[in-house]
Amino acid sequence: MAASVFSSLFNLLDTSSINEIAARLGESGQAVSRGLELSTASLISGLASRSGNPNGMSQMFDLVTNAPSDVGVSNLASTVTGYGDASSFSSSPLESGKKFLSLAFGGSHGSILDAIGRSAGLRNSSAAQLVSISVPLLMTALGRLVRSDQLTPGQLGSLLVHEGAEIKNLLPADIQRHFENMAIEATPDLNVAPLSIMTVPEPRPSLPGWLWILAALFLIPLLLWLFNRHHVGQAPEAAPAATEPARKGAAGLGEFVARTLPDNVVLNVPQMGVESRLLAFIQDPSKNVDDSTWFDFDRLSFNTDSATLRPESQEQLRNIAAILTAYPDVHIKVGGYTDNTGDPESNLQLSEVRADGVVSELMTLGIEPDRLESQGYGDQHLVADNSTEEGRARNRRISMRVTQK
Repeated sequence: MAASVFSSLFNLLDTSSINEIAARLGESGQAVSRGLELSTASLISGLASRSGNPNGMSQMFDLVTNAPSDVGVSNLASTVTGYGDASSFSSSPLESGKKFLSLAFGGSHGSILDAIGRSAGLRNSSAAQLVSISVPLLMTALGRLVRSDQLTPGQLGSLLVHEGAEIKNLLPADIQRHFENMAIEATPDLNVAPLSIMTVPEPRPSLPGWLWILAALFLIPLLLWLFNRHHVGQAPEAAPAATEPARKGAAGLGEFVARTLPDNVVLNVPQMGVESRLLAFIQDPSKNVDDSTWFDFDRLSFNTDSATLRPESQEQLRNIAAILTAYPDVHIKVGGYTDNTGDPESNLQLSEVRADGVVSELMTLGIEPDRLESQGYGDQHLVADNSTEEGRARNRRISMRVTQK
């Protein structure tokens, strides 16, 4: 039965529906057909890779159990607009589709969409639209299966693993690698705080005892010479406030300072960075939640014209996750923004997918989905002059707003 999930779902997408979607997106029917196939296969493979996480499976089980018994393909096709409409994720038949998508793709959301687009020959915005169509279809199909066969979360996980193995070869190698890495890594419990935001050095292989003796005979005289040379006529230098990469990443944000959270986790963050400003807002009882107080992330970066987060973004995301873990009553909304160059609809779609990607990463770091929202605003709400490169760079941003504390 498991092997029929993908085929029966994809068979719902007849030629007429595919051609209608292709016409609305301005893409070829062949590219859209391939994109839908990849989207569905990627979602199933992503869920299969999470099957070893009991908490993640429990959340996914609840989502599909509460999914409606039917979603019309024609209705989904009619929501598609040219160049992608960023509202498609939130206006789909299931509002919970975003949570489902985050469980499937985690922090790899942007890079998987990029890979689907490349493999199918689609624009990124079109690939995002096709994923947004596949999400409610798959949720509904799995929900019907759970109800009809009275599956438990564990049985649903086993079904997805079997199904993922059946369709693995449909995916290009780069997407397969994403899901293999997700399965190999110890997936964090979505309701458990990260153990630490500090970097733990990897253990070094031990050396034989005789080699330690030789090393000591050589190093002790050398260290004594360096010590004496350093202290003759020289004042000791102050220790750097932070590592070189951290100083570069926090340019203009002040010195790094230690911030101790209620759960005794210590963050090392810039004085004027977004972490410090968010903490000040949360901790100040006179600061009320409103619709206008936004905090701009200042150390996030994406690949150009992509929703893929660069590795240097992880430190700030871990810090924000640690703050939200320490203050469990706090809820936030993440907003994505672009400058006004290029097509407005594509900008809107890109801003939405980037905001979704940040939320997905926070979920992967342990924050409950019901505490997070996301929305793309495109080139709305400019904060700087778009006629200059500096102004456009400031307008291309990700922000967050506290919606509950």
